[in-house]
Amino acid sequence: MPSEQTLTDAVNEASARIPLLWPLRHFVASNPFLGLTHMPFKEACAVLERVVGSAPVRTPAEYLAAFDAGEIDDEDLASVAGAEWTSQALVAVLEANRGYKGRAALPTVADHVDSAAPGARWGIFVTEEISKWCGVILDENQTTWGFPWAGKPLFEAWREAAMLDRNPEVHGLAGFRTFVASLPTDASKAIAACMERMAPPGIPAADFLHRQLATVSGWAGYVKYLVREDSLRGRTNGSLRDLLAIRLAYDCALFQAFCRDELAEKWMSQTPPEGDGRLIEALCLWQSAYEAGLQREIGRGLATSGAPKSVGRPSIQAVFCIDVRSEVIRRHLEAADPGAETIGFAGFFGFPVSHRLAGSDTKGSRCPALLIPPFDSCEVSSAEEEIQARSEHARSAAWKAFQNSVASCFSFVETAGLGFAASLRQIRPGATPSCTRAAPSFEHTPPAIESRASLAENALRNMGLTKRFARLVVICGHGSQSANNPYASGLDCGACGGHAGDVNARLAAATLNEPEVRAHLARRGITIPEDTVFLAALHNTTTDEVEVFDTEAVPVSHADDMAKLKRALAAASEATRVERSPSLGMDRRDREALADSLRTRAQDIAEVRPEWGLANNAALIAAPRARTSGLKLSGRVFLHDYDQAEDTNDSVLTLILSAPVVVASWISLQYYASRVDPSRYGAGNKVLHNISSGVGALEGNGGDLRCGLPLQSIHDGTSFVHEPRRLTVYIEARPERIGSVLSEKPDVAQLFDNEWIHLVAIDGESLYRYVRGIWAPMGLHA
Repeated sequence: MPSEQTLTDAVNEASARIPLLWPLRHFVASNPFLGLTHMPFKEACAVLERVVGSAPVRTPAEYLAAFDAGEIDDEDLASVAGAEWTSQALVAVLEANRGYKGRAALPTVADHVDSAAPGARWGIFVTEEISKWCGVILDENQTTWGFPWAGKPLFEAWREAAMLDRNPEVHGLAGFRTFVASLPTDASKAIAACMERMAPPGIPAADFLHRQLATVSGWAGYVKYLVREDSLRGRTNGSLRDLLAIRLAYDCALFQAFCRDELAEKWMSQTPPEGDGRLIEALCLWQSAYEAGLQREIGRGLATSGAPKSVGRPSIQAVFCIDVRSEVIRRHLEAADPGAETIGFAGFFGFPVSHRLAGSDTKGSRCPALLIPPFDSCEVSSAEEEIQARSEHARSAAWKAFQNSVASCFSFVETAGLGFAASLRQIRPGATPSCTRAAPSFEHTPPAIESRASLAENALRNMGLTKRFARLVVICGHGSQSANNPYASGLDCGACGGHAGDVNARLAAATLNEPEVRAHLARRGITIPEDTVFLAALHNTTTDEVEVFDTEAVPVSHADDMAKLKRALAAASEATRVERSPSLGMDRRDREALADSLRTRAQDIAEVRPEWGLANNAALIAAPRARTSGLKLSGRVFLHDYDQAEDTNDSVLTLILSAPVVVASWISLQYYASRVDPSRYGAGNKVLHNISSGVGALEGNGGDLRCGLPLQSIHDGTSFVHEPRRLTVYIEARPERIGSVLSEKPDVAQLFDNEWIHLVAIDGESLYRYVRGIWAPMGLHA
């Protein structure tokens, strides 16, 4: 039995290894390896193989197939092999292990008992029991009957309910209620008691506890999200420790009931499983080789300097989110109007708010998950509109309550009759990702003019928009559109917390149009011409249509500018749809029919792939637009504008490395993990999903919450469409400047040092790769 401090440290380490799971209402991509980034990628792979049975890399057979197909070549292998390996040795190791697909996970007691009794299913039973209780205790909007222990800590609520639950005993776990009653009421003491009774002394406690939580990783991830939310707001939440105590309690009860004599001796004599470290190292090198080819391809394009930015006044300026889907429409907008200038910036546009829709009492954060919004906003509505909205919410809640109620379990279809068939189309009728009623406004007491001016100044400086302003400056957020899609928020703007970006865009445009704000900006060195008008827009990433808001406020003097903007946006939208259509299996010859088909697709309740989201994301480039404007990056790259000449104190560089790079790494690694190990890190088949407690999805009618991305987000039904590459970050700045910022940001530096993502500096026409604190020339030139 480990000491109290050792056990506490092991609980903390095991808890840190569990990935966060955001609820479906604002599902955002998160790094499934967040608690492992302090160690090198290959070491983390070894830990995960040892504990859960598989490393987050592709199988030897997959890498060899990529080698045979030319997706990896000898140059790629040579570039990563180093002194300890040769290309031939890398090939030989994989050939010798071609059939390897991982190995058995570190067993739980439930696994141990199952292995000794063919046909036993205690592992499945325990997961489903815990999922059942979590679904009831942590329910957000599905349970209509009150839970007697609601409001109590998770372990305490479970313990009091479990002492009355006969289900484990009915299934053969004798004495379960008596055992639960014998547990300490404090979760930490219960963990210690269970570990003392049945923890194998030869297994590291952190690994043992990690494996316990991994069997319910979905609920553990959601609980960890709740813990994080409370922590950000200064509140203590011990629910993840409570969940660990619950999981250990089931294993300890099984140990007490079934593990005697030889079975107990075999359990207690376990030693850490021996992994093949050389194979894991080789697989990690193959993954790096797979990434090297695309790195060089993008690098060669960046090594050729683009045309210098025009010194004249742009015809249009349009600020888009750095989201990879924006790359395509930006390119086509610039082609439609050669005088247009596009800018890439995080899609909340520097206006972090907690937003309330009309008729609702709840708010949603419209900013990156790394931030707590300091301001509140709401839809501006009259008293009559507010009453109408609340009435609609009440009707919707009543309908949902009827559907979920026990009384309607078998009578719902009979009661609704054929009329329900028509209502299926009304799940999200004509749903669009924009606000449905009115423009947003700061709620309650608006921020003081100094605060609003500071928001505007920071946004403009971080966008690099301080000297040249077009007559029309469009701030264009993005959002997706789909029907009957629990994962809809995962297709919206990650920078807006899994919501569409219209709220932030409209608040930003309105603030930048305020004369008083502009007067303050002028005193701070940013003079916006009197004839510059800011507009908000929203890019619908399913249909590629762009909606421009509040056009009635544009002065008559800008009528020609508006007409030109609308023509350019329409042309860009059409060209973007044509470019995307092959990936969706759609005919692009009739452009009007293509647009209609995409609109239909967006409202089809049976459509499991409304769009591809951020599939195939591979790189982030922070550089002046001139560096990338001549490149066709095929919607694979996050584009953030950055001009090192204007960033004299490295404040913008620091911001880019601290926020957009980190968020993009989360997105990259979630797509990567869902692709290399869909069964463990993916959300399974959307067709089989059932929503549990309003927070997550079960695959089928039981089991754990599914983490990560649905299979349909990365697979077209025939083959995978996402190529699993870790993110490569290209920054146009001198290497020493980047290194200086990283020295002040150790949490960001470790992502690069430990090879979770890659870093390349662009210095003139030369590129330098960052490898564990050392910059090495890539040998790519114009």
